[in-house]
Amino acid sequence: MNKEVNVNLSSCFSFNINGIAQCPVCRKIKAHFFFEKEGYPIYKCQGCDFLFTHPYPDDATLAHHYAHNYRGATAEFYPKAADRRWRGFWRSLPFAPYVARKDVLDMGCGGGFMVEAFARLGARASGLDISENSIAYARTRWPHYNFYCEDPAAFRKRKLTFDFVFSSEVLEHVPGPDEFMKTLAAVTRPGGFVYISAPDAGHPAVPQDCAMWQDICPPEHLQWFNHNNLVLLFAQYGFKVHRKYKSKSPAHSVIFQKI
Repeated sequence: MNKEVNVNLSSCFSFNINGIAQCPVCRKIKAHFFFEKEGYPIYKCQGCDFLFTHPYPDDATLAHHYAHNYRGATAEFYPKAADRRWRGFWRSLPFAPYVARKDVLDMGCGGGFMVEAFARLGARASGLDISENSIAYARTRWPHYNFYCEDPAAFRKRKLTFDFVFSSEVLEHVPGPDEFMKTLAAVTRPGGFVYISAPDAGHPAVPQDCAMWQDICPPEHLQWFNHNNLVLLFAQYGFKVHRKYKSKSPAHSVIFQKI
């Protein structure tokens, strides 16, 4: 006897039918296997061209990777700290109109270098990162600022809000955009701004065979946006493009505004 099984596709983050997956951005079941890299299947959505690892690695896999293969920071040491502080200072200057005398969050702050740079511009700056070693260094080096060591879902439960959120080279690392975006939407005040930088899969400099692109490097990078699907994702969470910076390298550099 055949039984009918009702599946609520809207509640499924990823639903497989013969190698087809639900796209985490446009939510359509139009993502197909594209290629494999470092043992990870990469899928591409035929609806919005979003690229993502499928399935995303579990928490244990990612924790092992970052514990053994990433940066090697400690409470007393951060790689290239002097260079990072100098670059942070120069990188912060274009954001002065957005951060001066404002509440600012660096989401994915690492060792806290941009937090310190924004504070120099008059911001009330805080930092968030999941890396215990990075936050230990930031708290040791910059004890006067607030640093939080937790994932985005836990952080938004604090119900803190900010005028400007800076997130550089973080979005490509997270296993799916939903929790990250829910937190951005929760912590950004109405009319506030979010700066995002991340690899740009739609940039002309990306190799025609994108499997050869150096930014496709799972499990460190797990998802790759072009401009259109990045804008689509942010629109779903109440943001519009405020300013887009041109880049000669394949990288997004966009300020979004909370509607």
